[in-house]
Amino acid sequence: MRLEKLIWFISLIIALPLGTFAQNTPKKVWVLTEETVAVVNKEPILLSDVKLYQLLFGVKDFKTALERVIDIYLVSQYAKERGLSIPPQKIGEIVSNFAKSQGLTVEELYIRLQKLSLGGSAFNNFIERYNLYVGAINIFVLKPLYENKEELLLLIASRLKNVQPYYTVEILKIPKSVAEKNEDLLLSMDIKKISQKLDISPIKLTAKLQDLKPQIAEVVKRLSPRKSDFAEDKDFLYLVKLEGVSYKFDEAEKQKVIKQIEEEKVTEFINSLKREAVIKVLINE
Repeated sequence: MRLEKLIWFISLIIALPLGTFAQNTPKKVWVLTEETVAVVNKEPILLSDVKLYQLLFGVKDFKTALERVIDIYLVSQYAKERGLSIPPQKIGEIVSNFAKSQGLTVEELYIRLQKLSLGGSAFNNFIERYNLYVGAINIFVLKPLYENKEELLLLIASRLKNVQPYYTVEILKIPKSVAEKNEDLLLSMDIKKISQKLDISPIKLTAKLQDLKPQIAEVVKRLSPRKSDFAEDKDFLYLVKLEGVSYKFDEAEKQKVIKQIEEEKVTEFINSLKREAVIKVLINE
């Protein structure tokens, strides 16, 4: 599976932390060897990986950077196991665009990295691994989250105060005298079919629960979207279909909650990988 559709979006993520890379090369030069600082599922994490993460994302604490690189390795391994890959030419394009964003040529970028004892090969490998990490998070965590829009909205609503749901329902109001003569037809619970056969037009509306007839509101509360059930009063039988549930949010609060949910889902995903992984930390500087 290729990540070509994601590649340019991801390359922009990589470019952001080093916005002043060309102007602010650290005065302190790291003297690095390809020393193994940790092992994730028998794959070594090198000191250069951690130092590159610190440089790219401005993380000063070595332990924090190492923990994040371990996460990147775990997720990128998961991606590779499922056939995700990034063509070498795309990595070259990302590096080239990254260099341009810093006002450098690729050669000048590599020279600056070499002055930090960080070679171009190590940089390219890190860029590939990080892009696999971001691609896997998008495909296996965020995409499923956003595909189930109703569940996401319900999750957002549960975390915000004073948010009332609005229910979109379709209701077929059938006199009981008619219902008694068409029991077999009603068993189908197909509003369109029943309305055509009985020549009764359904009503479609969006409302709060308290604005619905109490018997109908009780049915709506227990229905899942696109499901139907019956309500009744003295004279009528109501076939009720819940089309969907919507909410009115403050946009800023909504985005804040979405970010929290995304972070939680990513953490859950990474933690599930850690439970199955063999991780050895050799240096915790």
